[in-house]
Amino acid sequence: MERSVRIAVVGRVADDLVGALRQLPLQPQVRSFPSVCDDSDALVRFHPELLLAQLGPEPAEEIGAMRLLRQLWPTLAIVLVTSPAGELHQTAHAARIGARLLLYPHAPGQLAAIVEQALQGSDRPRAEVFVDLAHGIADEINNPLMFLSGHLQLLRASLDPTTDAARRGQVDAAMQGIGRIQASVDRLRLLSSAAGGPRRREVVDLADLVQQAIARRARQQPEQAQVHLPSSPCRLDGDADQLAAAAMALLEFADGLARGGAAVQLELLARAGVLQLRLTAAGDALQQWRLPQTFEPYYPSRLLQGHSHGLALFLVQTVVLGHRGQATARRTDDEAIVIDFLLPA
Repeated sequence: MERSVRIAVVGRVADDLVGALRQLPLQPQVRSFPSVCDDSDALVRFHPELLLAQLGPEPAEEIGAMRLLRQLWPTLAIVLVTSPAGELHQTAHAARIGARLLLYPHAPGQLAAIVEQALQGSDRPRAEVFVDLAHGIADEINNPLMFLSGHLQLLRASLDPTTDAARRGQVDAAMQGIGRIQASVDRLRLLSSAAGGPRRREVVDLADLVQQAIARRARQQPEQAQVHLPSSPCRLDGDADQLAAAAMALLEFADGLARGGAAVQLELLARAGVLQLRLTAAGDALQQWRLPQTFEPYYPSRLLQGHSHGLALFLVQTVVLGHRGQATARRTDDEAIVIDFLLPA
């Protein structure tokens, strides 16, 4: 696995939050410092990539020290921890130093998402914004869709099978279209529920779920991603339905990239305490890929015109974060895109 990320924790950050950082699947190096001002020399020696801090009641000096650190290391990511009651007050401080806010206590997956966005320098809204939007769109669409479906079923039942065959065919085609829309609504509902973590837990073999997704592939497509699975089971404790949907979405996304002319490989790896789904893709269409927008809903569709990738990566990320995993994206020296999803085994 790649070199561990260095995270400096400064101030009166709760012990369980520090512990949660250490338990992230990427296994970062986490070191605590009492003060960003008094421990500046030790911070410089540690040279963190991410600074997670909780400001004191009079934060002017601390903010000044953090701005100085940003001048020394322009790539340093900063996350300020705050309670929900202090969110509005801390937003102004965060804006002054280009930091992100982490609300504590945090929801499942929020810590991993904030770490990923901060390290990538992503300027997209928090994932909860997209999740709420997905839930709202599903509710908006579902009621009129059910109304339309009911009327079409009544219309079909009223048609004579012998004399109205053509009209029944038209109604059947419309019903198939409604089915595709309903599948999209179901995916939105799954996405919004997965953000809260597993609805039920059982022992799941991730390799088996990927194998099931492979069996459901559209066989008429000659361009497909190469998939490599280990021979031994890859078990984790989680929601089988959510994980199966994530495996299917990731395989469909990988195959979509392959149809677009990219060389794509999907690999499942089992490491010490971690299961890793790695997608590697290279091709001319990916040269303009912006890493900070990797998990933004519909970003791949905007970049790769003519290919519907929709919510695939965002859905997989949401399921993985809900299972207390991590999702990262990076570019290799040979300009390939590597997207990793890590789950605790």
